[in-house]
Amino acid sequence: MSDALEARLSALESELTTLRDREAIREGIHRYCQAVDRCDLEMLKSCYWEDGYDDHGFFAGNAHEFAEYVIPCLERVDSSMHSITNTRFQFDGARCACASQWHVVHRLAHEGGYTDFLHQGRYLDVWEKRDGEWKILHRVIAGDFDRWLHTLDIRGAMGGDNAPLSGRRGENDPGNLWFDILEHKPERPAMADLWAGFHQLSEMDRQG
Repeated sequence: MSDALEARLSALESELTTLRDREAIREGIHRYCQAVDRCDLEMLKSCYWEDGYDDHGFFAGNAHEFAEYVIPCLERVDSSMHSITNTRFQFDGARCACASQWHVVHRLAHEGGYTDFLHQGRYLDVWEKRDGEWKILHRVIAGDFDRWLHTLDIRGAMGGDNAPLSGRRGENDPGNLWFDILEHKPERPAMADLWAGFHQLSEMDRQG
């Protein structure tokens, strides 16, 4: 094998390793979001090394202790939804400094309806690879934006047999179906007025 070919193969192998590592970390970030949204304690712990650290502002300390603290807190809200964008990576051997923008909505139920807490910021992470597996070693959040919105519950606006699948926590969540979703084949007639229920709720809110 020529030196030029060997160098090219080495470069391709290095590039492939980096791409695999990026995707492994990205999958870990998405797994974290699923864990907190679905209140899955063991899944959340699996995102961190046992000696990992997390500073979320309201908690700073061992990451597994953070998981044990935050899941009961999240179980008290009606629902949560985390989304991730603009993830960037900087590798240094078996470690990767990673910054991701996050957007989360926590829905709180009360006698007057619902309040949505919109929260945006960045996860500033250092991930570490041990025995071929990437997990969070150190996480610090930077909060950039907050907003409270008083809202109506419009999940039932379509009503009856036309309502879409509803997200749940635990083993009955539709997200756990994977390929079994192929068995979900309802046949429904098209709604005569798709927006009727939404307009009715909007008018009730305006008058209230």
